[in-house]
Amino acid sequence: MRTTRPLLAIAMGGALVLSACSNSSDSPGSPDGNGTGAATQSPGETGTAELGEAGGTITMAIGDDPGNLDPAMTVLQVTRGVGRMAYDSLVRTSPDGEIVPNLATEWEVTPTSVTFSLNPDATCADGTPFTATDAADNISFIADPENASPLLGIMVPTDATASADDEAGTVTVEVSAPNAFLLSNLTSVFMVCRSGLDDRETLAQATAGTGPWVLEEAAPNDSYTFARNEDYSWGPRQEPFEGEGVPDTFVFRVIPNMTTTANLLLAGEVNIAGVSPGDEERVQAAGLDRYGAASPLGETFFNQGPGHPGADPAVRKALIAATDIEMVAAVGAGAAGQVSTGLVTLEPKVCPGDTVSGNLPAYNVEAANAMLDDAGWVRGADGIREKDGNRLSLKFIFAQRGGDELAAAAELLSQQWREVGAEMSPSTIAATQLNEVLFASGDWDAGWIPVTVDLPSQLLAFLSGPAAPDGTNFAHIDNETYTAKSAEANVQGEIEAACALWIEAETALIQNVDVAPMFDIVASNYLNGVTLDAASGEIDGSSIRSTQ
Repeated sequence: MRTTRPLLAIAMGGALVLSACSNSSDSPGSPDGNGTGAATQSPGETGTAELGEAGGTITMAIGDDPGNLDPAMTVLQVTRGVGRMAYDSLVRTSPDGEIVPNLATEWEVTPTSVTFSLNPDATCADGTPFTATDAADNISFIADPENASPLLGIMVPTDATASADDEAGTVTVEVSAPNAFLLSNLTSVFMVCRSGLDDRETLAQATAGTGPWVLEEAAPNDSYTFARNEDYSWGPRQEPFEGEGVPDTFVFRVIPNMTTTANLLLAGEVNIAGVSPGDEERVQAAGLDRYGAASPLGETFFNQGPGHPGADPAVRKALIAATDIEMVAAVGAGAAGQVSTGLVTLEPKVCPGDTVSGNLPAYNVEAANAMLDDAGWVRGADGIREKDGNRLSLKFIFAQRGGDELAAAAELLSQQWREVGAEMSPSTIAATQLNEVLFASGDWDAGWIPVTVDLPSQLLAFLSGPAAPDGTNFAHIDNETYTAKSAEANVQGEIEAACALWIEAETALIQNVDVAPMFDIVASNYLNGVTLDAASGEIDGSSIRSTQ
């Protein structure tokens, strides 16, 4: 049995997020606070707001402690959000979806490789140069299965190799077969400096990066304080991180209660924060700018492992047919919700398309009852069905930080499923418990388990392959069409051809109710006294500016 892998939690908590992101946008940029864009204004373009004086502190609220900060050993979103401040990737995605410089100033792409030319001025926070060998060693660490990095197969292909030319300042990442998403995936790989590569244990509560911020103090479950890297002059802008509005200190405050977070945000004690749907209206009324992204909060999985009701496809299809998805979405996400159209929610979507409409069973209680009757599930005296001595009873898990709204939606779902003879027990789960429940104990039958990605290839390890606890396939999915089509898509060199196959693969999953996307929530982070860029919801640390 291998070590279970940590997962990524979005701002609402209890989610698996595997991208350079946290939540989706309706349109790029929403400076007026009336929409949810991929980013706010760029520094110096703050509309009616003026930049503040240099110096001071910007504070962001996070709902969960990030835990181990080693960027190669987690896809937990709260940890990635903290780590992005201290670590650069070779390139990154801009708010309009373009690949832009970061540590690399130029890159050359072929169907099976990417060669990056590094900025020769880039240095680590400790003053040492960041070399091509350092970059290659970061990729190689993740690519080595012995290191059990959760990024392997998600952000770094399993067949990837990396080589360096320090004299030329270039690093080349190669794969054995064409890969249309190779460059896009590498935007999410954070680069650790030599001191951290040589002693990874130090990375648990310290940083060793080239980023615009350096971790100065870590107080678990309380706060993480970063100091500005005064030598930073690369990144997306390739210019010094200094001047009007640039703060000296950035603090992440761990605040589990989202109503408390909303109060502190409105009072100006917190500058950046997500809030619960119940607090959204009063925060919006304050006219604050915001950025956000859609997370598949209602993404429904069934545990198909031996002994679980979800192993029977008739149960999965019947329970979805028994669900009034629009009603559940209205309760669980309110005005911030939208009916799901696919597994990839982050904008801009590389592979657009609706894989949900017409592929999930339609809402029809009579048809749901018939499915269960035909599959041999018989109602007992109390109305709950049984088959072969097993009750149709499901433990249903969902995000603790989804708030009262999501809890109410789970109760509604329980009522709807009971109408067809299924007993469902809703159970909240904290983000920090997901690892144990999904990858070790398997103590769940169904649940809303959001997996937020910006590339369909990032889903592969979670929706196929070895089942937990031997792999990351936590729902024990075994869909032959998905496996075949995704394998074919993975070796396409052209994005259009790859996307067509990924859409076929995803459609097969949904038609078999291996995953049932019910509803997304467009989760916003609100800004008070600050402006920044946040492509796909992930902050560019060098874009942060205070405003008056």
